[in-house]
Amino acid sequence: MEKARQIFTPKILASTGMDVKKIVEKRVMEEIRKYPPFKRVLIALSGGKDSASLLHIIKNFLPDKDIVPVHLNLGIDGFSEKSEEFARMQAEESGLELTVFNLKKELGFTIMDAKKLYPKICSVCGGIKRYLLNKIAYESGVDIILTAHHLDDFLVRMLKSTLNAKVEELIRFKPYLPRNGNLIAKGRPFWKVSESLILRYASFESLSFITERCPIGMKKNIERLRRAIDILATNENQKNIYLLSLMKIAEKLEKTEVGMGKTQLRPCSSCGFLSSNVICSFCIRVKKIRSFIEERK
Repeated sequence: MEKARQIFTPKILASTGMDVKKIVEKRVMEEIRKYPPFKRVLIALSGGKDSASLLHIIKNFLPDKDIVPVHLNLGIDGFSEKSEEFARMQAEESGLELTVFNLKKELGFTIMDAKKLYPKICSVCGGIKRYLLNKIAYESGVDIILTAHHLDDFLVRMLKSTLNAKVEELIRFKPYLPRNGNLIAKGRPFWKVSESLILRYASFESLSFITERCPIGMKKNIERLRRAIDILATNENQKNIYLLSLMKIAEKLEKTEVGMGKTQLRPCSSCGFLSSNVICSFCIRVKKIRSFIEERK
């Protein structure tokens, strides 16, 4: 079973699998009910426990929704094949057909190729994934993209932005982002659910999921932040309190000069999707990676 930080409130620690099931499903559905009405939803499936749990909940609680499960095969040696296999299994178990975007087949390179040009690959990989999910969603007529970012992800991301004084990043990372032109709405309904609770949920529901972590995504500074948070927050309730505090800071900053002076978005001159630059970062990176590969032939 996947290693996870086993941190729970006393109530959750003493709870049964059925209690955990109710807690997780209640929190997720409370969030989704806050969203504007939607019919067609894209769920990003990585093959892991988090997205598997999200798909399971949406399928069971919102049977009237048109669900489009999507997996991005990034071409990470020995890992992407397994991830896709589990994603397919998860989609099939929900009676759905998986849409797979294979980076190598579609764009001519893998994340392993990109890593040779961008050693600090995580942020580049994240940007590529966000762009592709939005593109697929837009072209598929999807109303909203749902991803399985959980409480621990939010805490790490927001604390990192705070410590690095990256105010724009802190303001931008939200549980829900409305649609803006050809940028599809995004929801993160797990943002109040811890990773350890999701693991218990997925295990109780007997969901299939890959237990390995991305072999090239183990950033030491992120792991240190995770450990620091686990020391500061000795239970899940404290994690939620810290996260809400960071959210309040972000909301106040959004009302300041920095937050009010939002970057004007315009269509990328290359692909047409909205960007803060004349050419979006995705198009710039794809061009650089392809040129890099050509030069090395």
